[in-house]
Amino acid sequence: MILFYYDEVKYNPPQQDSFWLGGIAVSSAIVAEVENMVNAVSQDAFGSSLLRKNTEFHGKEICRGNGHFKGVSEDIRISYLKRLLEIIARDDVLRIHIEIRPGNITHSSKPHDEIAFMYLTEQFNSLLHEHDTIGMMFGDYDEPAIGTSVASLSRFRRGGTEWSRAKEIDRIIDTVHFAKSHHSRMIQLADIFLYCLQFIYGDNSAPWRNRLQDVIRASNIHICAKSRTWPTEKMWYR
Repeated sequence: MILFYYDEVKYNPPQQDSFWLGGIAVSSAIVAEVENMVNAVSQDAFGSSLLRKNTEFHGKEICRGNGHFKGVSEDIRISYLKRLLEIIARDDVLRIHIEIRPGNITHSSKPHDEIAFMYLTEQFNSLLHEHDTIGMMFGDYDEPAIGTSVASLSRFRRGGTEWSRAKEIDRIIDTVHFAKSHHSRMIQLADIFLYCLQFIYGDNSAPWRNRLQDVIRASNIHICAKSRTWPTEKMWYR
């Protein structure tokens, strides 16, 4: 069985002109091993490996030096980031992302976040077919999106996804499960992955951003098993 942990980066123009949804897919057999690797970084960074709010990792905090990393030097923050990116870049940690560009949607009956979730389930289901297994989805706890995501997955499992190129969703079992990020090292890795992925496609002309961009690109986390960007040009879609 493959477990998929995902997070989102919200659409917030002009600072963020895309909506991102994505995360990491791992075999259930290696979850404990991956968790232990993150716990080791937590022990070094926070003096504890216990799951609680003051030991959680967020990509934005590490990169920008705020939150738990306020006052921590850039070199130290980058050293922790490199270790976490190495975990995310493992060959047996598969990455999936969806980028929706709302500014290119001139008409749609669906909100952009629901479009992203539909494409995410399609890509994850396709990955499960390639590995001839079943899987479950775990999202970062974001209360407004919980009911919609649960209902959408239930509908997709029963009748497939929507629009002209609808896909059968036959390998994702149960429902979408949600956990607060400080309760799951895997959700934290999904957060770091997606934040860093969208980071490298931003304006990185500032020296600190340019340095981080180089670190992230060198990790190769942007090489994903599955991805979808939509729409690449302005279009009408009903």
